[in-house]
Amino acid sequence: MFKNFIVNAKLFFDRTIKPEEKILKKSESKLEKFSRNLKGEWSNLGQATEFPALWSHIRVFYHELPTDLLDEKSFYIESVYDYMIDKPYKTAVVSLKESKEKIVMSNYRIIQPEDFWFGSRNPGLLIGLTKDRLFATNSACDIIFTYDEDENKFYGQLKKKKKCLVSKKGLDVKTYLDCSMIVGEKEYASWDTGRDINTGKQVWGGSAGPFCFKKN
Repeated sequence: MFKNFIVNAKLFFDRTIKPEEKILKKSESKLEKFSRNLKGEWSNLGQATEFPALWSHIRVFYHELPTDLLDEKSFYIESVYDYMIDKPYKTAVVSLKESKEKIVMSNYRIIQPEDFWFGSRNPGLLIGLTKDRLFATNSACDIIFTYDEDENKFYGQLKKKKKCLVSKKGLDVKTYLDCSMIVGEKEYASWDTGRDINTGKQVWGGSAGPFCFKKN
C-alpha cells in the first residue's frame, strides 16, 4: 500500500508542480525543516478540478501553537470542505519531536472541538486551547517520518498500524488505521484507510488514491 501511495502521489505532483530549487538552511534541523514545510494552508483544488467525481475540494490548515502547550512543537489542524469553510469536518492537535534522525508526530483529540473552530485563521480563538482540553491517542497511531534528501521530502507511516484500532459506526468488524503521508516544501499528500484486523482488506476510506495538496 505504501509503495502505491508514493507512486500515485508522485504521478500527480510530477504533472502539476514545476521543479524548484531546494530551500537550503545549513543550520536547520530536520524538525525545523519539517515544521516549516507543514505550516500553512493546503488545498487539493487541482486534484478536485481534474477529478471531481473522485475528490472533493478540501483545505487543510496547520497553525503552529505555543511551545509551552505540550513542551514541544505542536500544531492545531483544521480540515474543511471548501463549500463549508466555517464548519471543519475534522480538527486535531499534533506534536512533533525528533528522535533517531526521524520525526515523530503524535496525535491529540480535542475535547469540545467546536469551541475552537476557525482558530487556524483567527488564532485569537485558540486562547482557551489548553493541555486539559487535549486527549492523547494511542502511541501506536504516531506517524514516523523519514527524510529523503534526494527527493527533499518527508515520508511518513504509522508506528504500529495494526495496533492503531479505529471504531466506525455501522461496522461490525474491527478495523485498524493504515495511514501514509508525504510532506514537502510545496506539496503534501495523505491517504487514510481502514482495514479489517483479521483479513487486512480495506473496509473504509478512499479507494481512488491519496489526497494531493499544494501549499497556498
